[in-house]
Order: sequence, then C-alpha cells, then structure tokens
Amino acid sequence: MSPAPLAERWLLEGAEESGLQLTREQVALFFRYRDLLREANRTCNLTALGSDEEIIIKHFLDSLSGRLLFHPRPGEAVLDLGPGGGFPSLPLALVDGSFPLLLLEPRQRPADFLEQLIATFSLGKAVVVRQRAETFARGEGRGAFDWVLARAVARLNVLLELSLPLLRLDGRLLAWKGDSIGEELADAEYALEELGGEVEAIQPLTLPYWGLGRNLVLVRKVRPTPDRYPRNWGHIFRCHQLSL
Repeated sequence: MSPAPLAERWLLEGAEESGLQLTREQVALFFRYRDLLREANRTCNLTALGSDEEIIIKHFLDSLSGRLLFHPRPGEAVLDLGPGGGFPSLPLALVDGSFPLLLLEPRQRPADFLEQLIATFSLGKAVVVRQRAETFARGEGRGAFDWVLARAVARLNVLLELSLPLLRLDGRLLAWKGDSIGEELADAEYALEELGGEVEAIQPLTLPYWGLGRNLVLVRKVRPTPDRYPRNWGHIFRCHQLSL
C-alpha cells in the first residue's frame, strides 16, 4: 500500500523535529514496515495498531525521537530490551543501520516477526536473541553492551535492574517514558544507587501532531552492578519498589 500524501508529510516533518532528514527511499521503507505490522497483527497481537496517524506518530516518530539522546559511536553495541514489534530500535536502524544491534525478545511470534523485518530490510548488523532479560544478563549478555534501549517495558526501578547488568561501565540506558516521570524517578533513587546508575539527562518532548508528552531518560552506568542482580522475574515483581 502506498503512503498517502498526508501520512508521508507526517513522517517527514515529524522526523525533522528529531533532527532527521529522511530520504524518499527511507520513507518507502517505513510504509513497508507499516504494511508488515498490519499483516502480522492479524494473527499475532504485536502492538496496538490504529490509523496510519497512530502508527506513524505513536510508534515510528516516538522511536525516532530517541535520536535526540542516542548517539552511538562506531562499533558500540546496542541492545533493544523487549522490542515486540521492533520499537524503538528498528525505526532507528532504518535511518542508520551502522551499529551492531541485538533485539532481546523471548516470545516466539514477536521474535519471528523481528527476524522477518531484519531479512526484509537487509539489516545485516541486527540479530534476535530469544531469552528473558534476567537470564541473558546472568550469562553471555552481562556487561556486553554500550547501549540499552527500552520503550514501554517496565517502571524505571524495575527497568534499571533488568538493564544495568547488561551494560559495560560508562554504558547508557535510554528509556522512553511518559510525561509524568517524577514519581518514577523518585521510586528509582534506591535502584540507581544500588545498581550503579546515574541519571545523565532527561529530554522532555511532545509527539508532533498528537500533543502527547514524553520524556527520554538517559542513565549512565557509573559503577559495577552487584553480581546478585538481576534477580529472577518473580522476585523482581514482588519487590518492585527495590527495598532490598
């Protein structure tokens, strides 16, 4: 399905707000992505899909807004934690596929779809690993990444326990959060101290055309994470306030 002129304008102008000048070829890739999402959602509920406007703004442009703080250096390894339909990392990779990317997705159907996207768009530096984050972080993934990207995964205190063990020292977690970030930051104070993180930047933004407030939260790993983290998911869930 070809992009409607209005939908194409939303994508082009919205991307410009994140400092991106999309080519016509990239626009075509995004609308191919839209079509694949719709097709896959008929049999597997990957993510909530609505109108073209919702897909472009709430998924594509929301993901691309990460470029305001996501600036990987050449060769830095990036992990997308629980990407589901590929967000936020695959829209970012369609714009710049130069960074090594691992998509950590334990669910079979979303993982199958991610592999389909990688093949369709010839993203040769992207791979899918089908493991839970807490398992991967206690094994081969521990301390292996320079960036962890996370959108709509968990509250910040829980997200820190899942992500900081995956990062090298001086690595960064970039989390997509809503406009009411204050409470999450307050709840995460202990987790930051215990797990070795430090909030480096908070970038407020408003999704274009939609008026939806968002915050990008950038956390830098400044100390090693104790070996006992992450705990198993049941323990993390029961102790979600991280009163350890």
